[in-house]
Amino acid sequence: MNRWMDGTRALFFDLDGCIYFGRKLAERANDLLELLRDQGYRIGFITNNSRENATEIRDRLAEMGHRLEGELIVSATEAVAEYLRDVYGRVAVKAAGSASLSGALAAAGHRVLDWARPDSADVIVIGRDTEFDYRRLEQIVNEIARGARVIGTNPDYSHPGEGRRLVPETGSLLAAVESIAGGPIASVGKPHAWLYELAMRKYGVVPSECVMVGDNLATDIAGAERSGMKTVWVRHSFLPAPDGEARAVVPTVTVGALSELYELLLRGSYMA
Repeated sequence: MNRWMDGTRALFFDLDGCIYFGRKLAERANDLLELLRDQGYRIGFITNNSRENATEIRDRLAEMGHRLEGELIVSATEAVAEYLRDVYGRVAVKAAGSASLSGALAAAGHRVLDWARPDSADVIVIGRDTEFDYRRLEQIVNEIARGARVIGTNPDYSHPGEGRRLVPETGSLLAAVESIAGGPIASVGKPHAWLYELAMRKYGVVPSECVMVGDNLATDIAGAERSGMKTVWVRHSFLPAPDGEARAVVPTVTVGALSELYELLLRGSYMA
Protein backbone atom coordinates (compact mmCIF):
# COMPACT_ATOMS: atom_id res chain seq x y z
CA MET A 1 0.00 0.00 0.00
CA ASN A 2 1.17 3.54 -0.78
CA ARG A 3 0.71 4.93 2.72
CA TRP A 4 2.36 8.22 1.75
CA MET A 5 -0.80 8.95 -0.25
CA ASP A 6 -3.00 8.87 2.87
CA GLY A 7 -5.25 11.95 3.05
CA THR A 8 -4.42 13.05 -0.50
CA ARG A 9 -7.20 14.64 -2.54
CA ALA A 10 -5.29 16.35 -5.35
CA LEU A 11 -2.10 15.76 -7.31
CA PHE A 12 -0.46 18.65 -9.16
CA PHE A 13 2.01 18.01 -11.97
CA ASP A 14 4.74 20.09 -13.51
CA LEU A 15 4.71 20.01 -17.33
CA ASP A 16 8.10 20.65 -19.00
CA GLY A 17 10.39 17.73 -18.16
CA CYS A 18 7.61 15.91 -16.31
CA ILE A 19 4.43 15.41 -18.37
CA TYR A 20 6.15 16.23 -21.65
CA PHE A 21 9.51 16.91 -23.26
CA GLY A 22 9.16 19.53 -25.99
CA ARG A 23 6.38 18.07 -28.18
CA LYS A 24 6.61 14.53 -26.83
CA LEU A 25 4.58 13.10 -23.96
CA ALA A 26 6.38 11.31 -21.15
CA GLU A 27 5.98 7.53 -21.19
CA ARG A 28 2.77 6.36 -19.42
CA ALA A 29 1.63 9.97 -18.79
CA ASN A 30 -1.91 9.26 -19.99
CA ASP A 31 -2.04 5.93 -18.16
CA LEU A 32 -0.95 7.56 -14.91
CA LEU A 33 -3.59 10.28 -15.05
CA GLU A 34 -6.32 7.81 -15.98
CA LEU A 35 -5.33 5.64 -13.00
CA LEU A 36 -5.50 8.63 -10.66
CA ARG A 37 -8.89 9.72 -12.01
CA ASP A 38 -10.21 6.18 -11.58
CA GLN A 39 -8.98 6.21 -7.97
CA GLY A 40 -10.89 9.42 -7.25
CA TYR A 41 -8.08 11.99 -7.13
CA ARG A 42 -8.29 15.50 -8.55
CA ILE A 43 -5.54 16.38 -11.03
CA GLY A 44 -4.05 19.77 -11.89
CA PHE A 45 -0.98 21.25 -13.52
CA ILE A 46 1.29 23.93 -12.06
CA THR A 47 3.84 25.14 -14.57
CA ASN A 48 6.54 27.79 -14.71
CA ASN A 49 5.85 28.06 -18.44
CA SER A 50 5.91 31.80 -19.16
CA ARG A 51 5.41 31.69 -22.94
CA GLU A 52 1.95 30.10 -23.18
CA ASN A 53 -1.36 30.72 -21.44
CA ALA A 54 -3.56 27.94 -20.08
CA THR A 55 -5.62 27.66 -23.28
CA GLU A 56 -2.50 27.32 -25.43
CA ILE A 57 -1.04 24.74 -23.07
CA ARG A 58 -4.31 22.78 -23.14
CA ASP A 59 -4.28 22.82 -26.96
CA ARG A 60 -0.64 21.75 -27.02
CA LEU A 61 -1.35 18.82 -24.71
CA ALA A 62 -4.29 17.76 -26.88
CA GLU A 63 -2.11 17.86 -30.01
CA MET A 64 0.33 15.49 -28.31
CA GLY A 65 -2.49 13.08 -27.53
CA HIS A 66 -2.76 13.94 -23.86
CA ARG A 67 -6.24 13.17 -22.58
CA LEU A 68 -7.59 16.02 -20.46
CA GLU A 69 -10.90 16.29 -18.64
CA GLY A 70 -10.99 20.01 -17.96
CA GLU A 71 -8.26 19.89 -15.31
CA LEU A 72 -6.87 23.10 -13.86
CA ILE A 73 -3.75 24.58 -15.48
CA VAL A 74 -1.92 27.28 -13.50
CA SER A 75 0.84 28.89 -15.57
CA ALA A 76 3.39 31.56 -14.65
CA THR A 77 2.27 33.42 -17.80
CA GLU A 78 -1.09 34.32 -16.27
CA ALA A 79 -0.16 34.07 -12.59
CA VAL A 80 2.35 36.93 -12.81
CA ALA A 81 -0.42 39.21 -14.12
CA GLU A 82 -2.70 38.27 -11.19
CA TYR A 83 0.16 38.69 -8.73
CA LEU A 84 0.94 42.23 -9.93
CA ARG A 85 -2.72 43.23 -9.73
CA ASP A 86 -3.06 41.84 -6.20
CA VAL A 87 0.18 43.38 -4.90
CA TYR A 88 0.49 46.68 -6.83
CA GLY A 89 -2.89 47.20 -8.45
CA ARG A 90 -3.10 47.95 -12.18
CA VAL A 91 0.28 49.25 -13.33
CA ALA A 92 2.19 50.31 -16.44
CA VAL A 93 4.30 47.32 -17.53
CA LYS A 94 7.01 46.55 -20.03
CA ALA A 95 7.34 42.82 -20.68
CA ALA A 96 10.30 40.84 -21.99
CA GLY A 97 8.72 37.65 -23.25
CA SER A 98 6.04 36.21 -25.51
CA ALA A 99 2.93 37.80 -26.97
CA SER A 100 0.91 35.57 -24.63
CA LEU A 101 2.69 37.08 -21.61
CA SER A 102 1.85 40.61 -22.78
CA GLY A 103 -1.70 39.48 -23.51
CA ALA A 104 -2.13 38.06 -20.01
CA LEU A 105 -0.88 41.31 -18.48
CA ALA A 106 -3.30 43.35 -20.59
CA ALA A 107 -6.20 40.99 -19.79
CA ALA A 108 -5.54 41.56 -16.07
CA GLY A 109 -5.98 45.31 -16.57
CA HIS A 110 -2.34 46.40 -16.73
CA ARG A 111 -1.17 48.97 -19.30
CA VAL A 112 1.42 47.20 -21.44
CA LEU A 113 3.94 49.68 -22.86
CA ASP A 114 5.89 49.34 -26.09
CA TRP A 115 9.66 49.09 -25.63
CA ALA A 116 10.12 51.43 -28.60
CA ARG A 117 8.38 54.30 -26.77
CA PRO A 118 10.04 56.46 -24.08
CA ASP A 119 7.25 56.03 -21.50
CA SER A 120 8.61 54.82 -18.17
CA ALA A 121 7.22 51.60 -16.71
CA ASP A 122 6.14 50.99 -13.13
CA VAL A 123 7.13 47.32 -13.44
CA ILE A 124 9.33 45.27 -15.77
CA VAL A 125 8.24 41.64 -16.18
CA ILE A 126 10.83 39.18 -17.49
CA GLY A 127 9.75 35.83 -18.89
CA ARG A 128 11.41 33.31 -21.21
CA ASP A 129 12.17 35.74 -23.98
CA THR A 130 13.55 33.74 -26.93
CA GLU A 131 14.53 37.00 -28.68
CA PHE A 132 16.37 38.46 -25.68
CA ASP A 133 19.46 40.40 -26.79
CA TYR A 134 21.94 43.08 -25.73
CA ARG A 135 19.52 45.88 -26.62
CA ARG A 136 16.76 44.42 -24.42
CA LEU A 137 19.21 44.01 -21.52
CA GLU A 138 20.22 47.65 -21.91
CA GLN A 139 16.58 48.79 -21.93
CA ILE A 140 15.70 46.73 -18.86
CA VAL A 141 18.54 47.93 -16.66
CA ASN A 142 17.89 51.56 -17.61
CA GLU A 143 14.18 51.20 -16.74
CA ILE A 144 15.33 49.86 -13.37
CA ALA A 145 17.68 52.84 -12.98
CA ARG A 146 14.68 55.14 -13.55
CA GLY A 147 12.83 53.45 -10.69
CA ALA A 148 10.91 50.55 -12.24
CA ARG A 149 10.38 47.46 -10.14
CA VAL A 150 11.36 44.21 -11.85
CA ILE A 151 9.90 40.76 -11.41
CA GLY A 152 10.56 37.44 -13.11
CA THR A 153 7.94 34.91 -14.10
CA ASN A 154 10.10 32.00 -12.88
CA PRO A 155 13.67 31.38 -11.69
CA ASP A 156 14.47 28.16 -13.64
CA TYR A 157 17.80 28.30 -15.49
CA SER A 158 16.71 25.58 -17.94
CA HIS A 159 14.24 22.76 -18.52
CA PRO A 160 14.63 19.42 -20.31
CA GLY A 161 13.44 19.33 -23.93
CA GLU A 162 13.09 16.56 -26.48
CA GLY A 163 16.06 14.26 -26.93
CA ARG A 164 17.58 15.32 -23.59
CA ARG A 165 18.19 18.81 -24.99
CA LEU A 166 18.49 21.60 -22.42
CA VAL A 167 16.25 24.61 -23.07
CA PRO A 168 17.50 27.90 -21.52
CA GLU A 169 14.90 29.40 -19.21
CA THR A 170 13.94 32.73 -17.63
CA GLY A 171 16.42 32.37 -14.76
CA SER A 172 19.35 32.56 -17.15
CA LEU A 173 18.05 35.92 -18.43
CA LEU A 174 17.39 37.17 -14.90
CA ALA A 175 21.01 36.37 -14.03
CA ALA A 176 22.21 38.81 -16.70
CA VAL A 177 19.97 41.57 -15.32
CA GLU A 178 20.93 40.78 -11.72
CA SER A 179 24.63 41.13 -12.56
CA ILE A 180 24.03 44.80 -13.38
CA ALA A 181 21.07 45.58 -11.09
CA GLY A 182 23.14 44.47 -8.10
CA GLY A 183 20.78 42.06 -6.39
CA PRO A 184 18.43 39.09 -6.75
CA ILE A 185 15.19 39.51 -8.69
CA ALA A 186 12.07 37.92 -7.22
CA SER A 187 9.93 35.59 -9.32
CA VAL A 188 6.30 34.54 -8.89
CA GLY A 189 6.84 31.03 -10.28
CA LYS A 190 7.87 27.94 -8.32
CA PRO A 191 9.38 27.76 -5.71
CA HIS A 192 7.49 30.94 -4.75
CA ALA A 193 4.27 30.02 -2.91
CA TRP A 194 2.02 32.00 -5.26
CA LEU A 195 1.34 29.31 -7.91
CA TYR A 196 0.74 26.58 -5.30
CA GLU A 197 -1.64 28.81 -3.34
CA LEU A 198 -3.51 29.76 -6.51
CA ALA A 199 -3.97 26.11 -7.47
CA MET A 200 -5.04 25.01 -3.99
CA ARG A 201 -7.50 27.90 -3.68
CA LYS A 202 -9.15 27.00 -6.99
CA TYR A 203 -9.50 23.34 -5.96
CA GLY A 204 -10.53 24.04 -2.37
CA VAL A 205 -7.76 21.92 -0.85
CA VAL A 206 -5.09 22.45 1.80
CA PRO A 207 -1.38 21.53 1.56
CA SER A 208 -1.68 18.29 3.56
CA GLU A 209 -4.19 17.04 0.95
CA CYS A 210 -1.85 17.66 -2.00
CA VAL A 211 1.04 15.98 -3.78
CA MET A 212 3.30 17.91 -6.18
CA VAL A 213 5.03 15.92 -8.92
CA GLY A 214 7.93 17.58 -10.72
CA ASP A 215 11.43 17.17 -12.10
CA ASN A 216 13.11 20.29 -10.69
CA LEU A 217 14.24 19.77 -7.11
CA ALA A 218 15.06 23.45 -6.57
CA THR A 219 11.71 24.78 -7.81
CA ASP A 220 8.91 22.18 -8.11
CA ILE A 221 9.87 20.16 -5.04
CA ALA A 222 11.44 22.78 -2.77
CA GLY A 223 8.48 25.14 -3.17
CA ALA A 224 5.89 22.41 -2.61
CA GLU A 225 7.75 21.16 0.45
CA ARG A 226 7.82 24.67 1.93
CA SER A 227 4.09 24.99 1.19
CA GLY A 228 3.41 21.82 3.19
CA MET A 229 2.66 19.48 0.29
CA LYS A 230 3.93 15.93 -0.16
CA THR A 231 6.23 15.62 -3.15
CA VAL A 232 7.33 13.24 -5.89
CA TRP A 233 10.64 14.09 -7.55
CA VAL A 234 11.12 12.75 -11.09
CA ARG A 235 14.90 12.61 -11.09
CA HIS A 236 16.39 12.59 -14.59
CA SER A 237 19.71 10.77 -14.79
CA PHE A 238 20.95 12.98 -17.64
CA LEU A 239 20.76 16.18 -15.59
CA PRO A 240 23.51 17.33 -13.21
CA ALA A 241 23.15 16.58 -9.51
CA PRO A 242 21.42 19.35 -7.52
CA ASP A 243 23.63 21.82 -5.72
CA GLY A 244 23.29 24.64 -3.20
CA GLU A 245 20.15 24.76 -1.07
CA ALA A 246 18.44 22.14 -3.28
CA ARG A 247 20.63 19.41 -1.76
CA ALA A 248 18.80 19.87 1.55
CA VAL A 249 15.40 19.17 -0.02
CA VAL A 250 14.05 15.69 0.81
CA PRO A 251 11.19 14.56 -1.49
CA THR A 252 8.51 12.27 -0.09
CA VAL A 253 9.14 9.90 -3.01
CA THR A 254 11.80 9.85 -5.74
CA VAL A 255 11.33 8.10 -9.09
CA GLY A 256 13.44 7.92 -12.24
CA ALA A 257 10.55 8.56 -14.63
CA LEU A 258 6.82 9.22 -14.66
CA SER A 259 6.30 5.62 -15.77
CA GLU A 260 7.92 4.48 -12.52
CA LEU A 261 5.36 6.48 -10.52
CA TYR A 262 2.60 4.82 -12.55
CA GLU A 263 3.94 1.36 -11.69
CA LEU A 264 4.32 2.30 -8.04
CA LEU A 265 0.70 3.46 -7.74
CA LEU A 266 -0.61 0.58 -9.83
CA ARG A 267 1.10 -2.01 -7.63
CA GLY A 268 -0.13 -0.27 -4.50
CA SER A 269 -3.71 -0.30 -5.79
CA TYR A 270 -4.31 2.59 -3.41
CA MET A 271 -7.78 4.16 -3.44
CA ALA A 272 -8.50 7.72 -2.29
